[in-house]
Amino acid sequence: MSDLNQENPLNSLPSAILKHKRHWSPQIIWIIPILAVLVGMSLVVKTIINTGPTITISFKSGDGLVAGKTNVSYKGVNVGLVKTVNLAEDGGHVIATVQMNKQTVDFLKGDTRFWLVQPRISAGGVSGLSTLLDGPYIAADVGKGKDKRTDFVALEVPPIVTGDMPGREFILHSPTLDSLDVGSPVYFRRLSVGEVVAYDLDKDGKGVSIKVFVNAPYDKYVTTNTRFWNASGIDVSLGAGGLQVQTESLLSILAGGIAFEAPQKIAYRSVDTSSTPDQASATGKNEIVMPERAEADAQFPLFSSRTLAMQNQNAFSERFVINFKESVRGLTVGAPVEFRGVHIGEVASIETAIDPKTYEVFQPVEIYLFPDRLQVRTLSDGALIKPSKNAEDGLKKMKALLAHGLRAQLRSASLLTGAQYVGIDFFPKAPKYALNVSKTPWEIPAVPSTLDDMEKTLSRVVKNTDRVLTKLDDQVIPQFNQTLKNVNSMTASDSPLQTDLRDSLRSLTKAADSLKTLSDMLDQQPQSLLFGKPSQGAK
Repeated sequence: MSDLNQENPLNSLPSAILKHKRHWSPQIIWIIPILAVLVGMSLVVKTIINTGPTITISFKSGDGLVAGKTNVSYKGVNVGLVKTVNLAEDGGHVIATVQMNKQTVDFLKGDTRFWLVQPRISAGGVSGLSTLLDGPYIAADVGKGKDKRTDFVALEVPPIVTGDMPGREFILHSPTLDSLDVGSPVYFRRLSVGEVVAYDLDKDGKGVSIKVFVNAPYDKYVTTNTRFWNASGIDVSLGAGGLQVQTESLLSILAGGIAFEAPQKIAYRSVDTSSTPDQASATGKNEIVMPERAEADAQFPLFSSRTLAMQNQNAFSERFVINFKESVRGLTVGAPVEFRGVHIGEVASIETAIDPKTYEVFQPVEIYLFPDRLQVRTLSDGALIKPSKNAEDGLKKMKALLAHGLRAQLRSASLLTGAQYVGIDFFPKAPKYALNVSKTPWEIPAVPSTLDDMEKTLSRVVKNTDRVLTKLDDQVIPQFNQTLKNVNSMTASDSPLQTDLRDSLRSLTKAADSLKTLSDMLDQQPQSLLFGKPSQGAK
């Protein structure tokens, strides 16, 4: 009991007091790291948002490309930077990885072009001189296509024309490139209005296609009937007007060039104003046909000279054959066929044929005639005479022309070179000819050339001269020799004639002395004419 009454020692221990735990509060020192993390995250997000696409550009070599230094420039503004430059797996080219800016997302189209700008000398001049100080850079030309791409192949040669240059391109076809090159100038009335931008060999290997760019506003002068010709070098021609020298500029002499111009002649088209064809031929009128503006990428032939370019072009041609029985030396394929000085065709082929029965040899010469080059008008109102409507009408007109003496003749084009051409004209006195319509092409009969007639006349003159010389040698010269011998014998010192001449001279001398004595006496004694000679004592 006593024990129970004793006081419990645990009661003397202090009791626990419950206290609420305080919440943790941030310290000021943690604010700076948190702000730094936030700024860094914002920069990363901003970089990701502002970073443009990554592209690859393939170059033939890595000359001038430096990772982290070479920029991509568009209109003088840097829009990208080369990050890496690596050799391709096949080792044939170099691949540059370029980090583009965000605003270039719409630039990367299928026809966008890239090229390395370096100092370069070409036919068009010197370019890229600014890179001597700043170093090479990659230039860009934004395409106009809709498809997107990220891998590109760089151009080896900088393009002459970029997408934002006003103007149009045209395609010219030529048998050879001659001295033309990329950058060769294009002239219009001696003004430089464009350049050659590209050329390529045709698929069949028979010609060259040349692409030219004509700047605006000069491109509007390229019409459907415009003629292009090679203006390279110096064009020298010798004609009836004398020596003519033509050139566009000093640059075209050195680097080549192309010129274009439209013919001054206005084309006319015959318009029917009547209801029947017979009345239309009599009442037809002429309508002026104005040339239309050529479309972009229109194709034109490239002539070798302005003279050929300005000739009338032919819409269609007709083939004929001429059988010459004389030498065709000097006549070549492509030689002109003229009607009274108007170029209406050209020689297509020259062959040799023989008649197996008579063994007569002649030269079949096939020609092309271009009816459009010879526009025939009526004398009354100047209306154009319509071409043949059909084959029957053409045959009828051909027979009528032959009946009026239409013939072909070889003529000399140059006495210096011996070149010949085919002349078509009317010879009313020519023998009649019946056209054989079963043979094609139709034949135009030939008449002897004036040169052949001159040769025959000269041959006759030479033969007559030979006869005269032979007669002189056989008859006149022997007689002349005999006459000379007689003269020599008469003039010899011991000839009778010489003796008689000397005696006659002596007599004449004596007579002269007597006359002198008489004149002296009369001078001293003039009365002797009346009284006679005085005696000796009277003196």
